[in-house]
Amino acid sequence: MSLPTPPTPFPVVRPSDLRTSAVSSAPWLIDQLWTAQAVGIIGGTPKSYKTWMALEMAVAVASGSACLATFAVPLPGPVLLYAAEDSESALRLRLESLVHHHRLDLAYLDIRVITADSLRLDRTADQERLQATLMLHRPVLLILDPLVRLHAIDENAAGEIAILLGYLRLLQRKTGTALALVHHARKNVSASGAVPLALERAICDLGPSLKLTSTIHAAESARDPLLEQILALLGQSSQPRTAESLRSSLQVRNQRLVEALRQLSEQGKVVRLSQGYALPRNSTLPLMMESSSPRVAPR
Repeated sequence: MSLPTPPTPFPVVRPSDLRTSAVSSAPWLIDQLWTAQAVGIIGGTPKSYKTWMALEMAVAVASGSACLATFAVPLPGPVLLYAAEDSESALRLRLESLVHHHRLDLAYLDIRVITADSLRLDRTADQERLQATLMLHRPVLLILDPLVRLHAIDENAAGEIAILLGYLRLLQRKTGTALALVHHARKNVSASGAVPLALERAICDLGPSLKLTSTIHAAESARDPLLEQILALLGQSSQPRTAESLRSSLQVRNQRLVEALRQLSEQGKVVRLSQGYALPRNSTLPLMMESSSPRVAPR
């Protein structure tokens, strides 16, 4: 009688043997919007321009031009997308309109469209075909629109959704492709994630496109009282204050403080000096040089 085969142990290595890359953390695919290793959702209520936003991201990443004329694309590359609700003609018209606003030619952009009638993320055969497609075309970004049309599971069942998201994360790790899922959110649901973008559709001779509303920075500040608290502390101080000094006074996590200081710096409301952070009126002091390496997404 043969003995049962013993289970195979999980692979284990020492920390010094872990694989490294040129960039130790995930760099931005689209600055401040999407990292090169993200599996995320472009979510919103119906008619909130989710599909337009996804296609704007596709054009920006494929061309290397700024997304929404605001967010830089440091890692451009091929984009693959599947649009379950748009016809081929409607999808082409949307893309052509956005491409014209970027002053580009659609024929020369490395955007590729999956034209299958059906793609189901909860079916093993389709999962295998999708992975094979990614390995063949090697996109840096895959857009799936919308998520609700790509499965037949109960989205209210946490266990079933966890399995689906687990598969998508595994797919990202195997292929190195960032994944963006367009998702219709209910009006009474508030999800955590990046600061919402205030968008409006612009119409001109070139056709429709998206743009950020002028109130976006004001909306960001209104949603996070920490920004105003930092400005108040710096306004009360006659000298620049270090991040550690601010964190001690505000009693917040270091990661949250760093992100808040980054936002304020990008808005020009604070400056980073050799002695710490200060309001712009103190900017005659010597500036601290920033690192040229890509920023990483907050964890």
